[in-house]
Amino acid sequence: MILGTEHDEYVNRRTFQDVVDLLEVAQPAIYVPDVVYSYNWMDEEIQEYAIEAYTGHVRDLQKEIIKQDFDVRLIPTNKGWKYEHFTEYQELFDEFDYEEFAFYAVQYTGWDAGNAINVLRSHVRNSIAALDMEDVFLIGRLAEDDLLDFAPRVRGATGLRQWTDDCSTEDGLSQGLWPEFQEGREAKLSVNDGQEQRPMNEFGGRKEDN
Repeated sequence: MILGTEHDEYVNRRTFQDVVDLLEVAQPAIYVPDVVYSYNWMDEEIQEYAIEAYTGHVRDLQKEIIKQDFDVRLIPTNKGWKYEHFTEYQELFDEFDYEEFAFYAVQYTGWDAGNAINVLRSHVRNSIAALDMEDVFLIGRLAEDDLLDFAPRVRGATGLRQWTDDCSTEDGLSQGLWPEFQEGREAKLSVNDGQEQRPMNEFGGRKEDN
């Protein structure tokens, strides 16, 4: 899986052709596209533009993948937080039969955001209520306790700091520590739906309350 989510300065410099060239050599791959930035302090008009620009980018990229016959699966990410923001994705999801969503959760902690875990859970529920997707995974959220109490369709998570902290030894990162780390996170997610959790690396109807 390749995440296009990076610091704004890198995303702004990345061209469409840069992405196409990457996917050509990286396939088979799952790719989470990113373009333009979105923050809750922006004017609503600018926020609408960000969503329009993002969905347009994903649409163009998906068409290029089909044209080039790349073995690449796209999973869109969020450029908004309100129910109304996510309904702007509906045409895109319908056009390409998307059933997965990657929710960027990094900006919900740290800096001036504080511990906004409850706000994050609410915004994730908004996306599910609007798009009725089957699978959601969180980007940048791997603390065990944080994974509790999400909507049942949140079936996976990814992050950097938590697994590097938990899987590090004096000799560097240890693959031997990973299974226990992975099992612990999957167990937390499984509590949310009362069923056995699918492995975090296996991504392949009633709407949640808003």
